[in-house]
Amino acid sequence: MKKSSIIVLVNLLLGLIAQGQFKYGLKAGLNVANQTKNMSIPQVPNTIQNTKPMPGYQLGGFVKATLSKHLSLSAEPAFSVVGAGMTLLDDNLKSYNVREKIGYIELPLILQYKLQQLYFGAGPSVGVKVFSKLSGFENRSFDITHYKAFDAAGNVVVGYALSKKVDLNARYSHGFTNLIKDPGNATTKNRFFNLSVFFYLQ
Repeated sequence: MKKSSIIVLVNLLLGLIAQGQFKYGLKAGLNVANQTKNMSIPQVPNTIQNTKPMPGYQLGGFVKATLSKHLSLSAEPAFSVVGAGMTLLDDNLKSYNVREKIGYIELPLILQYKLQQLYFGAGPSVGVKVFSKLSGFENRSFDITHYKAFDAAGNVVVGYALSKKVDLNARYSHGFTNLIKDPGNATTKNRFFNLSVFFYLQ
């Protein structure tokens, strides 16, 4: 069954390539990222840590396969920086505005429905962590070692074709993975909005 499914998929992809149904290009954009942080212990159930939105960025490419007049499937690999801002206290109760920055190699797969220049989409994404750092605490930076190497999320998209060569694309990504390796009673999950420009090379 697995071999036959692979053969069918390969034949479908070769057919689309032969018909010129693939388009590809580059994308670049801005992220407005945040995290949800919760801790639940018997003494203090469901404590929510306050976090602040943090700017990030995204650079990558895309390959879009046309499936029908209105449907297409877009793979959009990119390097993406997300995270959150927050306030932490040192042992002397001095406060610091810090940032948790996480860099991922991200691969969203988005099924899109197009109505003339406007399109909508949704789909999953996976991310492989490149780095995770805490900056700004006591004017130093630290590696965050307790975060997992992978993340998984769901995405919703709305886009508009400005021309045959340029799209404007907005995406909301909702993380499902608890990033903490040994979570105990704590959870940290990614959230971010992204606004990108897509440049078609073909």
